[in-house]
Amino acid sequence: MSDAGLMLGIEYFLACLAPTSPYGQAQAKGLRPFKPGQEGDLKEELASLEQAISLLATHLSEIIKIRHYLAQLPDWREPLHEVTAGGVLSDVELFSLKQNLYFFARIKELQATLAPRLPVKYEPADFHTLLALLDPDNSGSPSFYLSDSYSLRLAEYRDKIRAQQRAANRQSEIQKERAAKLVGLSFNPAGEIAAPRHDRSLQNRIEGTNLFIQSRETYTERYYQLKPTPQEITLAQELDRLLKHEQAEEERVRHKLSLSVKVEAERLRQTIASLGRLDLLLSKALLARDWRCVRPELIERDAPAEFVMDKARHPEVEASLRKQGKAFTPVSISLQTGVAVVTGANMGGKTVTLRTVGLLASLVAYGMFVPASFCRTCLFTHITILTGEYSVFVTGLSRFGHEIAALCRALPSAQTRALLLVDELASSTNPAEGSALAQAVAEHLARSASVCLLTTHYDRMAFLKDVAHWQVVGLSNVPSVVLAQALADSPAASQRDLAELMDYTLTPTEPTRHLPREALRVAAHLGLPASILARAAELLHR
Repeated sequence: MSDAGLMLGIEYFLACLAPTSPYGQAQAKGLRPFKPGQEGDLKEELASLEQAISLLATHLSEIIKIRHYLAQLPDWREPLHEVTAGGVLSDVELFSLKQNLYFFARIKELQATLAPRLPVKYEPADFHTLLALLDPDNSGSPSFYLSDSYSLRLAEYRDKIRAQQRAANRQSEIQKERAAKLVGLSFNPAGEIAAPRHDRSLQNRIEGTNLFIQSRETYTERYYQLKPTPQEITLAQELDRLLKHEQAEEERVRHKLSLSVKVEAERLRQTIASLGRLDLLLSKALLARDWRCVRPELIERDAPAEFVMDKARHPEVEASLRKQGKAFTPVSISLQTGVAVVTGANMGGKTVTLRTVGLLASLVAYGMFVPASFCRTCLFTHITILTGEYSVFVTGLSRFGHEIAALCRALPSAQTRALLLVDELASSTNPAEGSALAQAVAEHLARSASVCLLTTHYDRMAFLKDVAHWQVVGLSNVPSVVLAQALADSPAASQRDLAELMDYTLTPTEPTRHLPREALRVAAHLGLPASILARAAELLHR
């Protein structure tokens, strides 16, 4: 995940998706955004998502069961690769394949009950024949065993092995009974008899029978086990021969089964991809429901670039505020090709506006509905956000150097149908040069094919003719008496009240020479000493 993805909230979106199957998780991990020229594919994806969301309302129990079965699927991608290359499947791999086929069938049965039915690309293929091959005894269970039914020869070997084992067991019991009577001792569960180390007479009697060999010794005991008789040796040799024949026959059966699976390898690969898409689609649908999302309106490639959102929310920020008992103020803004700037008070939510614009544009590109009451957008070649967040230990640059280096990397893409979001450009250098740089960059971007949104505190940015101006309402509508009352509270209460007094709404504004000056009001509200505030006001009005 890129730094931009982290700042926008894409990682949060992917974490919230939470597909249940390894195939869906792989799809989510490999998720790539749609790009300009893929509007038709995106519309198809959004239509499927809209259908899935409707099914949550009409067939919720079936969807829950489908997700449960998806969660039971073992990952069979590596065995599929091996069998495609000519490998022979092990019993464990055949077992996990049968589990997959069993749940493929259950999912397919449930999908048949959905109305309307999801597109075919989300359905597993029919593997009835292959499933029957892995279930020769028609048990109907997802378990697997190399059954005698696979081979008459295998059944014959196993019958002989069982008979041989019974004969060996009988011979062993006869030998034990005889030996126990001779020495007057009983065998333990491990087939041993024990003699105290100090009882040499008993040890001589045991060893004198010529039936035992010493197996082990402890601090207090000596243990003996029976020597195999010639009959037992013969039985053991025959059993070993039969077991080798059984193993060879089992391997022949596995090879034959593997060849049958290889024939179905491509259909298995397609079904794994289909169920990965299904898992991801249902995860998106559930998330869209939980986030109260709407389907975005998609602008065609040959139309001018545009991004519009109404009453949009940033789910990650909203969730964080909810934990604090606060509400997220929905954001509305309309952006066209060229540059728009957002101005307003510190702590007025300008950065959150940038992140919300970037997140919604990214969600659309990932085939997702958006948390807003309305959204219309085109597809962008790039979505880039530049903020003041940096680490000198990583870049070796100052904050200003980091900003400019990041801007240099972003400018080439701004000449395409890109979305560029810049937070407080050049705010970390001296104001005179920083203001000039910010204006020059804005004028440069105004001639590009991209949609650019910048936040700023520089006055000169507010009266640029070719730049749209949006302003955070902030504290401008808060009566002075209300602020004064808030200032009378404790510093902690003042900080808490600031967020409640602040109006985060954006309003379009005509070009103006000066920006609203709310820094002193915010500083006062946060408890800066009155003497400092008075001196700052005096200097400001010189």
